[in-house]
Amino acid sequence: MREFTEQEQVRRDKVQDLIEKGVEPFGSKFDVTSNSKIIKSEHANQSKEELEELKVFVKVAGRIRTKRRKGKAGFFHIQDKYGQIQIYIRLDDVGEEQYDLFKASDLGDIVGIEGFVFKTNTGELSIHATKYTHLVKALKPLPEKYHGLTDVEERYRRRYVDLIMNEDARKIAFTRPKIIRTIQRYLDNLGFTEVETPILNPILGGAAAKPFVTHHNALNMPFYLRIATELPLKRLLVGGMDAVYEIGRIFRNEGVDRKHNPEFTTIELYKAYSDMYGMMDIAEGLFSTVCKEVNGGLEIDYMGNHINLKGPFKRIHMVDAIKEVCGVDFWPEMTLEE
Repeated sequence: MREFTEQEQVRRDKVQDLIEKGVEPFGSKFDVTSNSKIIKSEHANQSKEELEELKVFVKVAGRIRTKRRKGKAGFFHIQDKYGQIQIYIRLDDVGEEQYDLFKASDLGDIVGIEGFVFKTNTGELSIHATKYTHLVKALKPLPEKYHGLTDVEERYRRRYVDLIMNEDARKIAFTRPKIIRTIQRYLDNLGFTEVETPILNPILGGAAAKPFVTHHNALNMPFYLRIATELPLKRLLVGGMDAVYEIGRIFRNEGVDRKHNPEFTTIELYKAYSDMYGMMDIAEGLFSTVCKEVNGGLEIDYMGNHINLKGPFKRIHMVDAIKEVCGVDFWPEMTLEE
């Protein structure tokens, strides 16, 4: 059995303290009425005096990311799915029992806060707590604040920690489903039908890749996790489904690096009575539609390049593209030596 670190043991001792106080250490219910994004969008431009007059009451919840306390008051930041917001807590407002819970809290704990929105003397939009509720005790400490989770392999192995510590990772995680939904709507509007094809297959096809192999006990025969969706989708065209697509998981028992994973998601689509130019039109519209929906426009900056995804796109033969970039012309017939 693995021995706990000193910090892990301290946190487990605090779990017992919570139980003895009659506080549920994990999974308390809390009715959230707002979040950091809504509060900032609705009240960031209001003055300190306006907020004092309005007394906007909110109920928020999140993970404690920073904490500083002096005597009978303290400040801390909680993080929800949209970002962070500062909380001001005072013994006189929440009472000794709740303030003791705050004092005993650790970074990473999840708490619920009831209070009103205000601005500090430095102008930071915050919540003045009138009630503090412990929700979930974090049993492991978060990575150190200023360095975060920097090891690439560790980030990939512990995605849940990466999501806590890395704002870019959270942004990607919430953007991905938005992209997928946009693709689905776009293709559905073009008359495509989304389908699901078998993940377990008795034969391989559609790509040249090493498969994951398993055994089907009832049939007493080997099966393979699919390495592509091409063949079953084409069979659906044969069956009369004129336009089909699938967004699904693919499995290839091969190398692992930053750009390759044994399990990944692909999209394949097939349309009867069309050709490569028709598929070009669909692909062009797909990129433009997704970019506009996700980014709010057709222009993006990527790796120092300004890209405009407004159609029509430039269309060029691959051989001409190679000649344009590399200066090598593959159109003339060449000998093997050439």
